[in-house]
Amino acid sequence: MEQIETNRLILRPFTEADYDDLYEFLSQRAKDAFEAYPGITYENGREHLRYRLGSEEFFAMALKGTGKVIGNIYYGSRPFDAREVGYIVNKDYQRQGYALEALSAVMRHAFSHGVHRLYAECDPRNTCSWRLLEKAGFQREAHFHQNVFFTRDESSQPLWQDTYVYAIVHA
Repeated sequence: MEQIETNRLILRPFTEADYDDLYEFLSQRAKDAFEAYPGITYENGREHLRYRLGSEEFFAMALKGTGKVIGNIYYGSRPFDAREVGYIVNKDYQRQGYALEALSAVMRHAFSHGVHRLYAECDPRNTCSWRLLEKAGFQREAHFHQNVFFTRDESSQPLWQDTYVYAIVHA
């Protein structure tokens, strides 16, 4: 995986040394309505790091200068020269333009490396996420009703959620 630099960030593969930063931003979402990590603990959170280590589908979003990892960009390979993108940013660094900066850099990287289409999915209630996608030039293509679940209620029934699908095609 290639490293990508922006004005304030270095997007790079995850390393073992990133664990505390990864745990910090994932644990902030233990009960998140949009991308929850329920039951995450410092001990079991290492599974999330192992999943990202050596993966071609995750960029660690590190601050230039300090090297602190403040989030990640998901960059999943899909058929037909497409990639699915997603992002998580540490709540202490949100609304400072880091996600847009990182997403824009990944978009440039993708399109310069033969990717035809990028798409992202998000919960319609996550206004910040879909507005970010629109600001980056993505267009809403679909609204799926009760198509996914990430958590279950106390009786183990799925808590279904809607999904918006956004995409941008390389011109």
